[in-house]
Amino acid sequence: MTLTRTPSASVSGSGSASHSLPPTSPSSSAKPAAPVHVSTAVSDGQQVGVGMPIIAFLSRSIEDAKPLAQATKVTVNGSVVNGGWYFEYKSGDPNTPIEMDYRMSGYWPGHAQIHMDLPVKGVSAGPGLAYDDNLTLDFTTGPANLLTVDEATHKVTVMSDGKLWGKFPTSLGSSKTPTKRGIKVIMEKGKDISMKGPGYYDSHVQWTQRLTYGGEYLHAAPWNTYNIDHGIDSSNGCTNLHDADAKKLYGFLEIGDVVDYPNASGPRMAIGDGYGDWNVSWQQWQTGGMYPTH
Repeated sequence: MTLTRTPSASVSGSGSASHSLPPTSPSSSAKPAAPVHVSTAVSDGQQVGVGMPIIAFLSRSIEDAKPLAQATKVTVNGSVVNGGWYFEYKSGDPNTPIEMDYRMSGYWPGHAQIHMDLPVKGVSAGPGLAYDDNLTLDFTTGPANLLTVDEATHKVTVMSDGKLWGKFPTSLGSSKTPTKRGIKVIMEKGKDISMKGPGYYDSHVQWTQRLTYGGEYLHAAPWNTYNIDHGIDSSNGCTNLHDADAKKLYGFLEIGDVVDYPNASGPRMAIGDGYGDWNVSWQQWQTGGMYPTH
């Protein structure tokens, strides 16, 4: 950059000397803010279950989440709702080290149109940081499918839009590999996948619906018919089902549907074990997690 010096000016008068203005000095330009990119897991037009949070990722750690929280607007069927973001570290991907999830105090309603507006391009994410994009997101929910898996009765009960849809026998995790307790959300589906763990490998497990990163699924277990029929827990933590029942549930349920294990014998489901957001109290959620939002 070429700087132009201002011509000197003089002041004259009786008995006064001529004075010049001091030369201007180059000023250093402000360092541009490091960009923070926001991306989402759910796509425009996608239909999900009522337990699916809005999952977003940040391309780097931030210092201040309050401006983003204040800028966020979410509507359900056109009406603004009261929800909030919760921030946590996301291990395994250096390109998106921070996950932020948005939810309300309760599940989305069934058969709803949900819109998120995140106008944060240029908004501060803390000293020396600014978001580099604006985001909008439009998705829908399907039926309000809520499953309860009861350890005492060994039954999977499915309620859809408030009505009983079906009950199915199950075998849960053995005492050595107990099923986690708490509220889970279906994360992904697979008609035929391989599973392996301590002492076992099966290359063709069918009608699978994933519930945790650690490997809990709803799935068909034709090798475990006796234990399913007699309420004996013998799995490696998964929810074992008869083949026909697993296939029926696979065709009916969708990613984002809620599966509650109120009395399973394993440890409590944590937020980072899967889409475990519903195991965090609403009071705690409103703190924002690792970054305060208020």
